[in-house]
Amino acid sequence: MARLLPAILAAAVLLVPSATASAEGTHLLDGPVAAGGSWELSIHRQSIGPVAGVCIDLGATLPDGSDAGTATGCAAGSLKVDHGLFPLTSTAHAGDQLTSAVIGGIVTARAHEVRVVFRDGKHLRLPVKTGPRAWRHVLKMDVRYFGGDLMAVSSSDVASVSAYDRRGHRLARTRPHR
Repeated sequence: MARLLPAILAAAVLLVPSATASAEGTHLLDGPVAAGGSWELSIHRQSIGPVAGVCIDLGATLPDGSDAGTATGCAAGSLKVDHGLFPLTSTAHAGDQLTSAVIGGIVTARAHEVRVVFRDGKHLRLPVKTGPRAWRHVLKMDVRYFGGDLMAVSSSDVASVSAYDRRGHRLARTRPHR
């Protein structure tokens, strides 16, 4: 019966205070946001039904110190079913104005970098960092993680997110749902 369960059982975007994300998870990355403020990527173990998994929390703080909210995405089972790439984006708006846009996620350990392509044709290259070996037991493969500020390059929508190995061969690609 476990084989019938899809590897990615849940991927949800929830607005929760970023302080909660930091308190619950292990801090992985953080950095400045182009428009001011900062972002943070953290992860914590989370079972989804009977299947062990992880949840990624990606949050931003605006220049005035206010919380822009946190996006949370959860993966369970084998990440191989999702071709070894699980990106998550978080955006904040003030009316029609985009105030922050950040990306983070996990990727197969074979990846050397993650490339984000925007609808306006611009590109963002993000290095990957080695994940803890314990994640292998949860996700059924060695993984790395990545994160960065999207607005540092473009305020356009993301067209695709791809993982590449050291030789420049594409390992996986995802496109956002419209």
